[in-house]
Amino acid sequence: MITTLSFDLDDTLWDPRPALVAADKAQWLALAQRYPDLAERFTRDKIFVCRKQILTDAPSIAGDVTALRIEVMYRLLLSLDIASAEADESARMAFEAFMAKRNDVILFPETIPMLESVSESYAVVAITNGNADVFKTEIGPYFDLSIRADEAGIAKPDRGIFDLTWEKLGCQSTNVIHIGDSVENDVQGAINAGATPIWYNPSKEQNTLGVNEVGALSELPSMIQQLSDRH
Repeated sequence: MITTLSFDLDDTLWDPRPALVAADKAQWLALAQRYPDLAERFTRDKIFVCRKQILTDAPSIAGDVTALRIEVMYRLLLSLDIASAEADESARMAFEAFMAKRNDVILFPETIPMLESVSESYAVVAITNGNADVFKTEIGPYFDLSIRADEAGIAKPDRGIFDLTWEKLGCQSTNVIHIGDSVENDVQGAINAGATPIWYNPSKEQNTLGVNEVGALSELPSMIQQLSDRH
């Protein structure tokens, strides 16, 4: 019996790009205001090199976008001769500026009508590798739970983040349909975790896995009903 729907967020229920651009600008502005003499040295080249080195040193951090973002700022400040404790505090201060804009996401037009429909019959949860807080967005009231990779310490497609969700909900994987746009993170992740995937595929890419898919969020309620009827 299907009792629960889990959703990816970025690129599934909303376009994250405008919020990410604004949040990134706010972050670097906060650092520039704190260190006006160093602001011109916060170049994209330096940021890129710093990020690349971090991912080389600790590849697992790639699944935690919050930790990665803070670590980039921290190491950049260290390279500019800022003391460790101050660099850490400044990086976290700037990340707060980032998060103040991160939740200003642009919902897809079909998101709210779809959630209004499915939330009447199912528990609705978010499983995201991003760091947006769904409860600080317009669609927060439709969600019963949100699991973020940066808070859980596990990222999709690792089945651990799915298992954690089922544990918190008190349900089994066979009770869950997971919806998302990423073949690797959402579709394959859900399959590995024993849940039923629905691939959100608005670009009409080739469905090599042969899984259930929708090209528009408006198609989800009927697809979910069909899958529920089979259980």
